Amino acid sequence: MRRRLTSLLVLATAAALLPFGTGTASATGTTTADPCAPYSAPAPSAAPAAGSDRAPLPPNAAAFMAAYRAWGERPTVEAYMQLFTANGTLMDTGLSAPIGAAAICAQMKSLLKEVPDYTFEPLPGTVSSKDGRVLYVKARNTGTVTVPDETGEPGKEKEIPFDYITTHRLVLDGSRVEQGRRFWDQTELFRAMSPSLPKLFANLTPVAPAPPRTDDRLTAWNTRDSAALVAGVGNLAKLTGPGLDTPLVDRQSARAYLERFFTRAHALNLTPGHTVRQGNVTYREWVGRAVVGPENRDITYGITERFTRTAAGAVEWDLAFETLDLVATQCEIAELRAILFPPAGPTQPCTPPAAGR
Repeated sequence: MRRRLTSLLVLATAAALLPFGTGTASATGTTTADPCAPYSAPAPSAAPAAGSDRAPLPPNAAAFMAAYRAWGERPTVEAYMQLFTANGTLMDTGLSAPIGAAAICAQMKSLLKEVPDYTFEPLPGTVSSKDGRVLYVKARNTGTVTVPDETGEPGKEKEIPFDYITTHRLVLDGSRVEQGRRFWDQTELFRAMSPSLPKLFANLTPVAPAPPRTDDRLTAWNTRDSAALVAGVGNLAKLTGPGLDTPLVDRQSARAYLERFFTRAHALNLTPGHTVRQGNVTYREWVGRAVVGPENRDITYGITERFTRTAAGAVEWDLAFETLDLVATQCEIAELRAILFPPAGPTQPCTPPAAGR
């Protein structure tokens, strides 16, 4: 089902503050001049750059965003590691637990080696808690990877550009990251190397209205109550989320989207994460576990919701979550991820998916 690609094809997934991977990577040969050397002392806080986030972001959050944006424009390993505290940790889709500095740095080294044209652009709409402790950032990730062409013959390659959006929830200590988590849809990137990945949200059929079973949003997610989730978004203007080429603009279609999600996400056991409200934007984070995919595997899982109230009083609802675990088997996912972290020994090819999956 998959073709082995040259080098580390999708190291782009390691980008943008929360690197993707198994957490088994490590840095070697560290010296005092190594960019992966342990962080020791804080650098002076950077002032917000012209045109970057200014008030109402608190000064520490604005300083972080200035450094973050500068790194994204000209990424280096050294500047990347200076975004974190000494004990900063990262959690990403596909990980069972947060990773620390050694794995973070090793992955970023590989990314910038294999994707030298990588860029990271924070998008407008960054929001922070009043004390500057918690920050939500949406960002655009772009670059080019080199893959074998359709013939698969040695030396015959082609370049494939990538362009995807990530959502980051960051807990800051001063102007550096103490804890971070990234929410994004891996399928968006992996489909470039595996076009046969199912399109979970294709051909949605609107679902008729129904009375909600709860008025508590956490309960609604954990009990898969699509009617309650839709009802909880007053004056819904549009819904955007993974797998959608265009926004959904009515509640029946929004329910269809959620119901399709729930066909592959079961036994949700989420708890509230960080909620941040700033101006007309509210972010909510739900993290925990879920039973997902064609094999009903139990994995760590997370969802963020962003609600933006327009000048007319309508609400734009944006969801961020991962769908690769919902549409692919564990073997298929392991084969994809092995491109980033090749196994020590030989691996067996995956059994082709059942017809119609």
